[in-house]
Amino acid sequence: MKKLLTILLFIPVMIFSQTEQPMKFKKKAPEVIFLREVESAIKTHDADKLMSYMEPNYKRSQHDEFLAGRTIQFLNEFLWCEGLIFNEIIDAQLIRYTQMKDDKNQYEVRFYLKSAKVECYANIYMVRHPETNVLSIFGAVG
Repeated sequence: MKKLLTILLFIPVMIFSQTEQPMKFKKKAPEVIFLREVESAIKTHDADKLMSYMEPNYKRSQHDEFLAGRTIQFLNEFLWCEGLIFNEIIDAQLIRYTQMKDDKNQYEVRFYLKSAKVECYANIYMVRHPETNVLSIFGAVG
């Protein structure tokens, strides 16, 4: 009985420890403001708004050329999580962003995404263009 009670007490701890918690953000940091806009565009399925945040060269090569302008397919692949469809996302939460060691203008970004069928974490990248200070997002190439 003691073993069973001990196991039952540790189940919530084990489940909680497997769920990544959002980091604490400086609400007025430009990066956080920008990423909250990205988060909002994902939650509301605003493909046009989300596309406007894409790094122009990445958008041109991956969306315009490689996928011939197929926006929903592009966004499904951009936020890649097996079985997740952009228009079916019911929740998106910014979990963290981390400045890259080798390039202080680039950040790795992690979002928690949820649909009725899938829950996952999506990793994308953000870049600050040194000349303009404008932030944009991009993903894997290929």
